[in-house]
Amino acid sequence: EQSPIPEVAVTIPNSDDPTLPCLTFRFWVLATIFSVFAAVVGSFNFLRFNQISLNIFAFILMSYPCGVGMAKVFPAMKIGFHWPTDFLFARGTFIGGSLNPGPFNVKEQTLIIVAASTNLASAYAIDILSIQRLFFGREQLPDNVGWAAAILLLWTTQCLGYSLAGLCRSWLVYPASMWWPANLVTANLLHVFHNDSSQELVKARLATFKSFTVWAIVYELLPQQFAGYLSKVSIGPYPPMIAQVFGFWEGQGSAVGMITFDWAGISQMGPLYTPFWANMNGFVSLIVSSWIFAPALFAHDFWSSKSYPITSAGTFANDTLPYNVLRVIDPHTKNLNTTAFEEYSPLMLQPAWAFAYAAGFASISSVLTHVALFHGGEVLDGFRRSRAEDEDVHIKMMRKYPEVPATYLATLVIFGALSIFTVEHWNEEFGMKWWGIFLAIAMAFIFLIPTGLILAISNVGIGTNVITELVYGFIDPGKAIANTVFKTYGYNSLAQAQLLAQDLKLGVYMKIPPKAMFISQFYGTMIGAVVNYAIMDLLLRHVKQIWYNVHKSKLATDSHWNAQNPRVFYTASLIWGAIGPKRFFTGQYNVLYWGFFVGVFVPIIPWALHKRFPNFGWQYINSPIF
Repeated sequence: EQSPIPEVAVTIPNSDDPTLPCLTFRFWVLATIFSVFAAVVGSFNFLRFNQISLNIFAFILMSYPCGVGMAKVFPAMKIGFHWPTDFLFARGTFIGGSLNPGPFNVKEQTLIIVAASTNLASAYAIDILSIQRLFFGREQLPDNVGWAAAILLLWTTQCLGYSLAGLCRSWLVYPASMWWPANLVTANLLHVFHNDSSQELVKARLATFKSFTVWAIVYELLPQQFAGYLSKVSIGPYPPMIAQVFGFWEGQGSAVGMITFDWAGISQMGPLYTPFWANMNGFVSLIVSSWIFAPALFAHDFWSSKSYPITSAGTFANDTLPYNVLRVIDPHTKNLNTTAFEEYSPLMLQPAWAFAYAAGFASISSVLTHVALFHGGEVLDGFRRSRAEDEDVHIKMMRKYPEVPATYLATLVIFGALSIFTVEHWNEEFGMKWWGIFLAIAMAFIFLIPTGLILAISNVGIGTNVITELVYGFIDPGKAIANTVFKTYGYNSLAQAQLLAQDLKLGVYMKIPPKAMFISQFYGTMIGAVVNYAIMDLLLRHVKQIWYNVHKSKLATDSHWNAQNPRVFYTASLIWGAIGPKRFFTGQYNVLYWGFFVGVFVPIIPWALHKRFPNFGWQYINSPIF
């Protein structure tokens, strides 16, 4: 028996050894080391323009020799703990009561890379803590939020979504059609390293990896260290105005006709494992938005486009200078001073960036319509069927491992309560009330199934950050930090739920007990959050170039530390929080609301064409991705 998905059938073996230990001593040691390492790299990338490329495949390559080495060096000695710790180390198939329970196995390595991969990107709440320091604080010291509040904010925003993933397994994990393309590459690579039936194949693959690693290092050294221009190759030199259209410097050009030889940039969308149709949807949308739409706005000076950098994510006053938020924000409450706002200036955006919000509106509404039209039957089946129905061979093989629904519910209750405590106890710092937690969880749950379904079949995520910002901006306007906190609880809970759902599917492919998978990801997340905050605090205290670049100081000499991520987050906090959608989306910006209307109806076009011409491929036009 094979999976009905051809890609899964030829990639994932339908075999399992339930005696293999999972959460062994090796797991705890290596998962800790690689989780810390990933969190450090992710924290550095958060504040830099040129980022260090690190992905799950790097952890597979690094963890394998470490695990094999530990299996050869450590003695097979029973860990001599007594009750209650014996409860944790009771069985070799779960925790593992020996320093060396046997050869390093594929289930151990899978759990190690899952723990580490939770920290590939910096925790989302780091955005909140960084803009409080960079923009809303009058000094570099953490005068807004201390360690306790920061860590609780990070932990709750990172872990709250895990419970939602567990509750949505019937839609995102159990169906064979939810195949999660990126997992196939990960699973295949892991099986290659642990394929005992063909050691020659393993050696050949390792030799290939070594060769590619050497060439990759040499290749990346060119654009990163010796020939930076190779990462952004333009058609040719132009006068300053035209250079904004055809150039790209510090993210401030439209890059028409520009190509890159930097694999870190090429691989951002996962071109080697993302389905071709999904890549083409994203590629065409990039061409239309960056090479056609933005230059057209600039050429016609639409909304005074030529007064701003063509793709700037910054905020401006009506004199085209950067918006000075300290002039309109109350220094004590961090809320909007309406009198000062009316005396100073409305908030202005580069038109291309403003229309990016309209595209975000369209994406949110179109994902609901697209899923209802193309996948409505699958969603309804998830409500009706039990786990035993419509299972493929891999789900059937997982029946021997008990599910842990109580764990997901306990996570929801515990971290929901901690979230309420965090925002209420530090209300002066975060500004959001307890009811915001319930609303954020509800919004995350509503959008989890449709956005998770798109991600599971296309490897492309649909962000819901815009809708969370908009909703809270209408409910509680004038509060910049509170808006970002609500967005983080609403949007990041959904993102973390999608991540756990993807890992649960990887666990199905690798035949890993759900309890072990949950513990692995939870452990990596908790460690990474602490490291993220520690590194952010260290960098903001000691790297002055971050401050110089953010505040456009003449002392800025290193553009790599441009803090682009916090700047984008800060812009959003002004639009949706401090100013609020009622004040911002008036006048010329009122037209941006039409994005919701357009998004609702656009998916109907390819759906109708697919019904009329079912063999033409209209189903591959995915409006939310576009």
